[in-house]
Amino acid sequence: MRERNFSIIIIDDDFAVTLASASMLDDMGYDVAVSGDGYRAIGMMKGNAYDVALMDIEMPGINGVEIFKQVKRISPSTKVMMMTACSGDLVREALKEGAFSILYKPLDFDKVLYFIGKAEKNFNPAIVRF
Repeated sequence: MRERNFSIIIIDDDFAVTLASASMLDDMGYDVAVSGDGYRAIGMMKGNAYDVALMDIEMPGINGVEIFKQVKRISPSTKVMMMTACSGDLVREALKEGAFSILYKPLDFDKVLYFIGKAEKNFNPAIVRF
């Protein structure tokens, strides 16, 4: 079991994705916080420093790219990994904004762990997409 000091926030309105991801990451020893709402997540980010934000691109209210823009101002060192079930303008915008990675749903958890490992080592994989 790893020492709990690397923190991850999962932001997704899909409760099943959030719960499954949070449970697996918690079992692996990561400090995990979750939010199903983008505005709430921004508030959480103002009060806590997260190493990684794993967030859905398409959510009601405020999309993941808009949340990402806020995160860059609040916590520039947070690595943002975007999750999506589709491609298009929001994916291109996320990449333009500097997303650490784009992960396509359904998530391959090995790929999620690969990018989290890169973030832990402070390695920027450039733009690697799965």
